[in-house]
Amino acid sequence: MNIYAQITILFLIMLIGGYARKKDILNESLERGLSNFLLNITLPLLVINSFDFSFSKDMFNNIIVALIYSVIAFMIAIVLSNIIFNKVEVGRREVLKFCGVFCNCGFMGFPIIESIYGKEGLVYAAIFNMIFTILIWTYGVRLYGGKSSISNLRSLLKNPGILSVIIGLFIMATPISIPVVIKSVLELVGGMTTPLSMIITGSMMAGISLKAQFKDISMYLGIGVRLLIIPLVLYIITLAINIKSVPASSIVIIEAMPVGATASIFSQTFNKEKELSAFSVFMSTLISMITIPIIVGIVV
Repeated sequence: MNIYAQITILFLIMLIGGYARKKDILNESLERGLSNFLLNITLPLLVINSFDFSFSKDMFNNIIVALIYSVIAFMIAIVLSNIIFNKVEVGRREVLKFCGVFCNCGFMGFPIIESIYGKEGLVYAAIFNMIFTILIWTYGVRLYGGKSSISNLRSLLKNPGILSVIIGLFIMATPISIPVVIKSVLELVGGMTTPLSMIITGSMMAGISLKAQFKDISMYLGIGVRLLIIPLVLYIITLAINIKSVPASSIVIIEAMPVGATASIFSQTFNKEKELSAFSVFMSTLISMITIPIIVGIVV
């Protein structure tokens, strides 16, 4: 099965989520519950299972490459977003910067990377997600005018996404073998992540009302930065330093994901441009159905 067929399958599952929302099978309350279940249970178990590799020098080197590329990717995103949106009015500026920096790596990045690179790709996606989690509770909070407090930093150590990476690295680096029964649980429950994430995304999209945001040029510029400019700049860097590997390609593809749903959550929490952030999530996800296959076709 080629990559276009795999991505089509994911988007068809997303349509099922949209249908369920329109028919009131799913609602906002159920979305929140399913999202929490995914972020705190199925996704961490998927990550732990993805690290069930025999430790090797090559794998260690690849993890370091993924870590470096993740940091570079966020540096590029932060710099570009600051340059491009610096003259946008205060309030909207911070939301657009957030949308440019933080992609939907959990709900869409993991399923798409898994469909392309399998378990190995998930390891690199987990490394990216670790950096993502650290930045969203430091830089992301400060963007919205909140304080990046010590309590926020301490809570990172309890975050299931980061804990799952630590546990996974420990399993990979030691001769510990996961018992068959536990392995089966990890595979079955972790395997729910892909269909569940696409169903949730589809339901969220179906629940957003379309208003005058359609005419907002700055929003489309933000979407262009998120879906095309950042991944292409990162890809050009990989060509310039002559590194084309699975970890590098994985990070480039993750950076091609649409605006993360966290943009809407943060806007709701800090009461800033809620419609702009919600519509950015919606439109970027819709447009990504075209742009993701393009980026994947270039990179893979």
